[in-house]
Amino acid sequence: MINSGVYVLWLYLPQEERLRVGKLGVFSFPPGVYAYAGSAQRNLRQRLDRHRRLEKRLHWHIDFFRARAQFLGAAVFPGQPKEGECRCARQLSRFTGAYIPAPGLGASDCSCAGHLVYLPGLEPNSIALGHAVHDIELGTAEALTFFDAGD
Repeated sequence: MINSGVYVLWLYLPQEERLRVGKLGVFSFPPGVYAYAGSAQRNLRQRLDRHRRLEKRLHWHIDFFRARAQFLGAAVFPGQPKEGECRCARQLSRFTGAYIPAPGLGASDCSCAGHLVYLPGLEPNSIALGHAVHDIELGTAEALTFFDAGD
């Protein structure tokens, strides 16, 4: 059982949303696919299960966005240290057309621009997301990936 590592949440926003993200403020999010880079140094499976659920107390920045976005899946890079999530977010932001729609989201404990990346043009399907996972250079991703039709 994988207990720690870096993960990428694949999320889909079906329509444009203006959302308050905790104390960060209000941001506009265009429709499409998003990737969120995070990490868990213990209880990784529980963290992913929490991100997958809609019913929960809004605690982390990503919870505010997740409340409106569909969960597409997750890719896990086992054993990566916490700093790996920053490296992953930087790599995601280099994808063609990608940008960070909410500066600071997910990055309260680091100097990154943000850990939620908008990926315009990426289709919300397993083939496109699988190719995107292979472009992240953190080692081999484990297939803790679920692709739901919706929540």
